[in-house]
Amino acid sequence: MQKNMAFKIIIKPIVFLDAEEAILYYENQSSGLGKKFYDQFLLSLNNIQLNPFTHSFVKEPVRRCMVIKFPYKIYYLVYQETIFILGISHAKRSNAFIKKRIGLFQ
Repeated sequence: MQKNMAFKIIIKPIVFLDAEEAILYYENQSSGLGKKFYDQFLLSLNNIQLNPFTHSFVKEPVRRCMVIKFPYKIYYLVYQETIFILGISHAKRSNAFIKKRIGLFQ
């Protein structure tokens, strides 16, 4: 695989609900913190797009990337030249929920 290969990202609609829940949580903790989380989430997505194979597997074929500066994980899989973002969750949450989402791709 070429290092600078451009990958297309497809974000499953439910991921927006996952992210919104986290954004609202952080915004309730401190004004502006929700936006900081969102900005770091976007930076993490960019990191995944640029380096999709550097993150470890949760269970093959699903990988996870930590959101920069926040205790959240982004779950994704790479298929050919496309990255599918499957979910985002707090680092302390079980990975079990993502198994249900994987079923959507099989």
